[in-house]
Amino acid sequence: MIRGTAGHKREMLRETIAPAVALLLLAAPGAAACWTVNDPGQGPVILRGGTSGAAELSGLTWAGGDLYYAVADKGGRLFPLRIAIDPVTGVVESATVSPGVRLARGVDLEGVAWEADRKAVLVSDETGPAVREHDVATGVLLRTVSLPAVFAAQRRNLSLESVTVQAGGEAVWTANEEALEPDGELSSASEGSTIRLLKLTPDLRPAGEWAYRTDPLPEDTGPPGRDIEASGVSDLVALPDGTLVVLERGFGGESLDFRIRLYETSFAGATEVSAVPALEEVTVVPVGKTLLWERHFKLANFEGAALGPRLAGGAYSLLLVSDDGQGCRQDLYALTLSDASAQPDPKDTPCAR
Repeated sequence: MIRGTAGHKREMLRETIAPAVALLLLAAPGAAACWTVNDPGQGPVILRGGTSGAAELSGLTWAGGDLYYAVADKGGRLFPLRIAIDPVTGVVESATVSPGVRLARGVDLEGVAWEADRKAVLVSDETGPAVREHDVATGVLLRTVSLPAVFAAQRRNLSLESVTVQAGGEAVWTANEEALEPDGELSSASEGSTIRLLKLTPDLRPAGEWAYRTDPLPEDTGPPGRDIEASGVSDLVALPDGTLVVLERGFGGESLDFRIRLYETSFAGATEVSAVPALEEVTVVPVGKTLLWERHFKLANFEGAALGPRLAGGAYSLLLVSDDGQGCRQDLYALTLSDASAQPDPKDTPCAR
């Protein structure tokens, strides 16, 4: 009902504003990828919760050595994991989960990022929405981000799914999963959704927003139109050079697969939109995106990603984690991420660094 009311208002707006100020997402400038993703071929690795109570894990972060932390989107808990990664191939050798600690005020935790200098974690909570900092041992609330007001106009269960910290703590990033009410429609079979990438300073102050266009829905399922289908941003990964990788998750089609894609972003020429209250009413250039990897999964809802240790050949480990809610599996998936310019046969077109 709320979406119907907002949609009616948007239709009235379209009829009264001049065409020049209707939403126009101009094509972002193209660029060669700076990074490449390699799949070592291990496939999904079952992550057993055992007696830890770990379930519906939706975010993952690396804290050094074999220590990772994951958050759950029910129960508001943070779980320590010990994951051994092969130092050459990047595959998962073993993985165990320990009982979690309750994070103060946590409800629907979707993203988590390790802050090495503070020995704490940042978490994104779809309920609120909120980004908060917590002590990992006690779950005590340390800091809360003052989010720009526009993020309060979220659609239910499509808000802040992600948070990531650039190496060295130089920047923090988060994003809503699908469009905020004033920013346009949800994704459809033919069109994606416009979301906001929010950059924060090391002291957690807003430092800019950029529009990002998600992919359209996968194939239609059942009755025509959007019903159980979905397509949006479920996590972000900040790389050492400042590049931002986006994990997009789609669901739908007659086979009911989860479509998982990793995109490298380019901010060259993109419009900074923090002063824009409604993206549907202006002309902007969104962040550019280049597909790095795609795979479809049955019953494996991969919605968390973590950059891990550097491997022997110079690549980085990249781990995905799946949410086992609604009958899905709780798995890990191992990938590796390499700087394309360091490859033996780099692309002819330089990347946009």
